Amino acid sequence: MSATEQAAQEAAAIGQAMGRKAENIADRSKQAGAEAIAGAARTAEALADSVARESPAIADYVRGAGQKIDRLATDLREKKVGDLLNSAAEFGRSQPVVLLAGAALLGFALSRLIKAGAAQPARSGSMDDSGTFGDSQRYQR
Repeated sequence: MSATEQAAQEAAAIGQAMGRKAENIADRSKQAGAEAIAGAARTAEALADSVARESPAIADYVRGAGQKIDRLATDLREKKVGDLLNSAAEFGRSQPVVLLAGAALLGFALSRLIKAGAAQPARSGSMDDSGTFGDSQRYQR
């Protein structure tokens, strides 16, 4: 076996190992996401139960949304990552305007979160010009 063939085999083995590792990480992330989504579905169900007496129509709407959210969580748990990506691509082809609007909304929300985080005063413990710390505690000697 030549050095080139041996290097190619080793590269293929490394690629396969990295692929398995990436798939494992994606699967764990997918499971965590499914659990978070299932939690949102449980919250919707609890909310529907709490407003059912005062607003039955709203409770029915929220309960229906919760059931759809729960189905999404089930799909996440049961489908492979590749299948989910294919479904997302198919949705993007069939509903491009909705996909673009969702991406724009997500981008706007992320930019607001980043700006809000950057606007927070630093709480490093250093004193400002007024003799107070970033958390407005007076400097004591």
